Amino acid sequence: METSFHEDRWVGLLLSFIGGAMDSYTYIHYEAFASAQTGNIVLAIIQAFDGAWASVGKKLLSTLFFFLGILLAKFLIDYFQKKQLHFWRLFVLYFETVIFFLVSLSFINHQTSLVTIIIAFTAAIQWVTFDKINGLAYTNLFTTGNLKGVATNLYDYLMTGKKAAQQKFIHFLLVVTFFITGVICSVFLYRLVGAKAILLVSGIFLYLSISQTYLIWRFYRHERYLK
Repeated sequence: METSFHEDRWVGLLLSFIGGAMDSYTYIHYEAFASAQTGNIVLAIIQAFDGAWASVGKKLLSTLFFFLGILLAKFLIDYFQKKQLHFWRLFVLYFETVIFFLVSLSFINHQTSLVTIIIAFTAAIQWVTFDKINGLAYTNLFTTGNLKGVATNLYDYLMTGKKAAQQKFIHFLLVVTFFITGVICSVFLYRLVGAKAILLVSGIFLYLSISQTYLIWRFYRHERYLK
């Protein structure tokens, strides 16, 4: 196992699924996006003209804490690189597991502004710390850039027939597919169980946390036996 466990294909695809699920959930339940800050800014400006200042404040807070989450993620990357601690991203997965479980609790779930900024902050950390699949860049919170990757690499493959373009096309197509699937599943679950639908996100994070912990443990045990 390489030190870049966070670039594993299934980790990236499941995080893309979560990205779609998070944004659809927060928009339905809180009328704000968790990660699509372009949408939040546009909606905030429109609502400001309508005088809906409470909604404007909620979206601006989401954008602010998303920004702060990016800064923290960059700090963590630099800090742990200097310490040569390779698997620190595992703690990000456990952190998100706990956060989204807490969000599912009724006494927290109804705190609209609080939950919106917590999810935005957490989503930003996820976005920056998990940004590649097998060395290929991708975005697990949005899908516009990934759609561009689908289209441009499909074009390149059709024009040149190069295998590298075909692989990148499949890479981005899978990411977009998982993102859309996350949206669909989140909306469907919300119609069935309401606010508890966010437990889907927490459950997937728990699965990723435990499965990656096991793989890392197995890797270190194997390395120790080889010495």
